[in-house]
Amino acid sequence: MPSANHYDIIIVGAGPAGISTALHLANLAPELVSRTLILEKARHPRPKLCGGGILPDAEVVLRQLGLDITEVPHVDVDWAHFDFDGQGMRMRSEKKGLFAFRVIRRHEFDAWLANKAIERGFIISEDTAVKSISPTEAEVVVRTDRGEYCAAVVVGADGSNSVVRRAIIPHEDQHISRLLEIVTEPKPEKSFHKQSDSYFDFVVISQGIQGYVWDFPAVEKGQPVRVRGIYDSNVLSYKADVPLPIALDEELGRHGLHLSDYELEGHPIRWFDVKSDFCAPRVLLVGDAAGADALFGEGISIALGYGWFAAQAIQNAFSKNDFSLRGYKRSILQAELGKALRRRAWLARFFYRLRSARVQAIVWQKMGWFIEWAMRAFCIEWARRHKKHKRADP
Repeated sequence: MPSANHYDIIIVGAGPAGISTALHLANLAPELVSRTLILEKARHPRPKLCGGGILPDAEVVLRQLGLDITEVPHVDVDWAHFDFDGQGMRMRSEKKGLFAFRVIRRHEFDAWLANKAIERGFIISEDTAVKSISPTEAEVVVRTDRGEYCAAVVVGADGSNSVVRRAIIPHEDQHISRLLEIVTEPKPEKSFHKQSDSYFDFVVISQGIQGYVWDFPAVEKGQPVRVRGIYDSNVLSYKADVPLPIALDEELGRHGLHLSDYELEGHPIRWFDVKSDFCAPRVLLVGDAAGADALFGEGISIALGYGWFAAQAIQNAFSKNDFSLRGYKRSILQAELGKALRRRAWLARFFYRLRSARVQAIVWQKMGWFIEWAMRAFCIEWARRHKKHKRADP
């Protein structure tokens, strides 16, 4: 008879990747719901740095889970602008779409997802920090600040600084991007940005920063705000010519803002590398713990996408009594999600190498049609293609 602290599955982290894994598991193997424990170090709604962009890929996954994102406070972004020094192109995620994408605040979105998991019977133990895990041949021991648990399978959904990842991959090269973010009031009288649109400006590439500055509309406590920040993919070995806060402050100055007037927060993002390991016997990784998008740092739809593969691998493990999980990485790499992540990583290494201001200006101001085609063909809409392939499977 198993002890009270023994579960078939323990999911470490109650963010989009962990909750997506749980909800997909409920669809594939509902008998495992009551034998699953989700551990979360904080308490929802907890703060989470993120631009908050919800691409249509995320909505496809959520609809498959029977969820409606419009239940969460959000902003429908009219157009997404991709600029260099304030000039460039604009697009929407779908050719005939009515908006580019939605923006949510992560503390609200994550709490909403967690409540959906609770409604479907999952147990979430909040304020429970995982200190270490120890896989053995028979089980995985999970040590927390609230005691010790055991499970047949552990899912690491605990972000870029994953404790679970360090336990199964103790020595590895780091693949870490950097992100800084602030939340400001709108200042339409001082900014040339349209308040209904989002902006990605790659002007900082000429300063050696391998990324962009962004400006998204959002809603916070019922009031309109702007979420602004800077992203450095760090996919190439050279260092930026200027520190990220200085580059961000320069961008804010063009919109009548000063960085010193706001609370600046930052966090790392682990980006996807095809050479990385995503699992070990009885342990698998999802979301940022496995790897997010290197090109833009986009993580929400990616995190939700990992959930299906993790749930499928777990179901197979229990049905076959084989907990090696050896097919998990292969299933991701061969799927539309994995292909999109591989392409984005390649594009990041290629595109961010083009430091010339003149070249960047030509790319965004003259080649918008090609960029839009490439993004649709290789970087987005992977969830819809994955759904079609699933239907076509015999």
